[in-house]
Amino acid sequence: MTIRESMIELVQRQERKTFLVDASTGAAMTYGEFHRAACALGAELSRRGVRKGDRVAVMIPNCCELAIFYFACIYLGAVIVPINPLLSNADIQFILTNCRPKMLVISQSSAISARGLHPNMIRLATTQDENAIEAAASDLVRIRDLKPSGQFVPLEAAGGEDLIAIMYTSGTSAKPKGLAHKLGSMLRNARAFAAAQRIDEDSRFYLTLSMAYMGGFYNLLILPFLCGASVVVDHVFDARSSLNFWEKAKTHGVNTLWMAPTVLSILLRMDRGHTGEEFCRRSVRHAFVGFAPLPLKVKSEFEARYGVRLIENYGLSETLFVTARSQNVVGGQGYVGEALPGVRLRIADPDRRKDDRPESDQGKTHHGNASSACRAEGEVEIMTPDLMAGYLDADGTLSPSDSAQWFATGDVGRLENDGSLFITGRQKDLIIRGGINISPAAVEESLMQVDGVAEVAVVSIPHELYGEDIVAVLKLNPGFELESMLELLIAHAKQNLAQHQQPARYITIDEFPRTANGKVQKTRIRELLAEKLQLSAVSATYKRATAIEEPAGVSR
Repeated sequence: MTIRESMIELVQRQERKTFLVDASTGAAMTYGEFHRAACALGAELSRRGVRKGDRVAVMIPNCCELAIFYFACIYLGAVIVPINPLLSNADIQFILTNCRPKMLVISQSSAISARGLHPNMIRLATTQDENAIEAAASDLVRIRDLKPSGQFVPLEAAGGEDLIAIMYTSGTSAKPKGLAHKLGSMLRNARAFAAAQRIDEDSRFYLTLSMAYMGGFYNLLILPFLCGASVVVDHVFDARSSLNFWEKAKTHGVNTLWMAPTVLSILLRMDRGHTGEEFCRRSVRHAFVGFAPLPLKVKSEFEARYGVRLIENYGLSETLFVTARSQNVVGGQGYVGEALPGVRLRIADPDRRKDDRPESDQGKTHHGNASSACRAEGEVEIMTPDLMAGYLDADGTLSPSDSAQWFATGDVGRLENDGSLFITGRQKDLIIRGGINISPAAVEESLMQVDGVAEVAVVSIPHELYGEDIVAVLKLNPGFELESMLELLIAHAKQNLAQHQQPARYITIDEFPRTANGKVQKTRIRELLAEKLQLSAVSATYKRATAIEEPAGVSR
C-alpha cells in the first residue's frame, strides 16, 4: 500500500471520528473535516506558487489552524520549516536565511515583528487572533473561507524519500542547526513506537508542547493521526497552565499524556487540589515522559501522588524514537526501554578509535531483546533506518546522512543482558533547561557583546524545576564591577536571547581554569559552583529568572 493509499484509507475509516479539539473553545473537528480543510489549504498554497519540494517556513503559536497547515504542506509535498515565535529576532533571521523558504506563514500576533523578514509572506487567520484581523487583505488566508478544489490531489506523488520537515534545534553550536527528515521515516517510526506502546484509536492526547519542535509536531500530532487517535490542542504549557491543567484534561476526556520533567515538577509544586489525582487514577492510560533526564525524586513523587506509571523513552531529533518500554516494567533509574524493530544499539569503547572498533568489541549489538554480555558504560551509538536525511549546511543545502552508519549520540549509557538501555549521562556540551536544548556557545557569543566583558563561560547547575539552569561565568575587563553592570547584562540578555536562553545567575571569576592547550575547563568551573559559590576565587551576584519557559521539543 502506498503512502497516499494508507493515509486516505485512514481518513475514510475515521471520517466521523473526532481528531482535533480546541482546548480553549471546545470546538471539535473530525478526521473528515480536518482532511478537507487541509486539502483546501494545500490547494490555496499551490495557487500561491508553492510546489512539491519547496520549503515553507511557519511562525504560528499552538492552534488547530497550525495543525491544518502542517498537513496541507504534507499533502502538497512542501517541506515544513517550523519556527518558534518566541525566538530572538536574530535566530529567526538566521533560520530564514539558512533554509531559504519559498514562503513565510505567520499569525496576526507575529505580523508586526515579522515585517521585512521575507518578501513572500502570508498571514493565516487563527481562532486566537481572529478579532484583530481586518476583513480583507491580499496576504490573509482564512481556512474557513477556502473552497474545495477538485483539481487538488492530496499526496498525489508522495514517496518515502520525500522530505517532510526541517527542524531547527540549538544543539551544541552557536547558531540553530537545521536537520531534515523524510516522510517515509517519520511514518514508519511513529507506527513502530505506537505499536510497541499500544497506542490506538482510543487514545486522546493533550498537546501542550510547542508545535514548533519535535514534541508538539511529531509526538503529539503526526503520531496520533497515524494511530487514528484524537488530540486536544492547547497553548504551550507554562506555570499558569498548572492552575487548570487537570480540569482541562478531565473536561476534554484526555487519557494520554506526554510531558517533560519540568512539567511534572511544576504540577507537583503548583497543584493544590485533588482533581488531578482522581483523574489520573481513573482515566490516564499512558503517561509518557521525555525530552530531558527524569530525576528519580520527581518520578517517585509524581507516581506516588497521581497513581500513574511514568513511561520514559529515548530518542533524538536526528534519530526519532529509538526505544520503547512497557508500562508495566520497572527498570530502575535511567531505564528507557528496548530498541524498536530495525534499530540497533551499541556502546562505544572510549579507548579505541571508532573507525577501528569492530562491533564485537562491545559484545553483540542489541535489536529488540537480543542478549549481550556487555554492561560497560560508554557513548550510546545507534544504527536506524529512520535516521535524519541530514543537516543543512551554511548555504542551506542538505548534507545527506547514511542510515547504514553508526550515529554517535553524545549520551552515555549501558546495555543490559536483555537489551535494556539505560541512559546515565551525556557527553555533549549542552544545557537542557526545562526540556529545551540550549547552546552555551550561543549565550556566550551574545554576552561577549556587552562592554566590559572579557570572556564568558556558560555552564549549567542543577535546578529542582528545570532540571538544569544557566550560569554565565564572566571575566571582566579591569575597572568593571559586576554589581554596577548587572542590570545591563540582564537587559542585553532579554533583548538578544530567547527567554529560555537567559542566564539565571551571573558570576565573576578572576581567572578561568584551563587545560594545557588553553581550553577553558568547564568541569572545573562546575565544581567551583557546586561548592555553593563560596570559594575565595569566585564572587557571586545573581538575579533569578521568574518566567517559566515551555519545554518543547521531540528531541534530546
